[in-house]
Amino acid sequence: MTRYVKVALMGSGYAGKSTLIKLLTENTEKLNTNYQPTVGCDVGTISLDDSTRVTLLEMGGQSHFEFMWADLLKGSKMVVVVTESNPKAVLKTRMLLQKYKDKMNGVPVIAIANKQDIPGSMKPRSVEDLLGVPTYGMVAIDPKQRLDGYKLIVNGLRDMVQIAA
Repeated sequence: MTRYVKVALMGSGYAGKSTLIKLLTENTEKLNTNYQPTVGCDVGTISLDDSTRVTLLEMGGQSHFEFMWADLLKGSKMVVVVTESNPKAVLKTRMLLQKYKDKMNGVPVIAIANKQDIPGSMKPRSVEDLLGVPTYGMVAIDPKQRLDGYKLIVNGLRDMVQIAA
């Protein structure tokens, strides 16, 4: 019997949530770099093991979709916050984390400091200091980082299962 585990991806528009889902779920050599806003939500699935599938649920990042976020967070076993790695985006992401922290109570949260390839990007450690959650640097449009992204989510879920056991 297959078990599904829900992981919510949240963050502002243009942070790279959809690209991260494509990176982890599509075996492609080149990811589209043209911004296409997500309408409502987007979904992708990866295999954790033979009997467990991880459903990645991306919540549309435009402010007019935030009314759905509380409902979309329900049932998540982990939240991945995706942010651009510039100061303005990170501060906005910090505000989002504060706004929704009650909805994520008890759920492990990690952050992806995306777009590390852009000159002047904040280092993941600096982003982590501002967000207060474990943060990992990434360039979601780089297919070479597929395994790193996959490991972040899989290891985060495995750590959560070990803590609960």
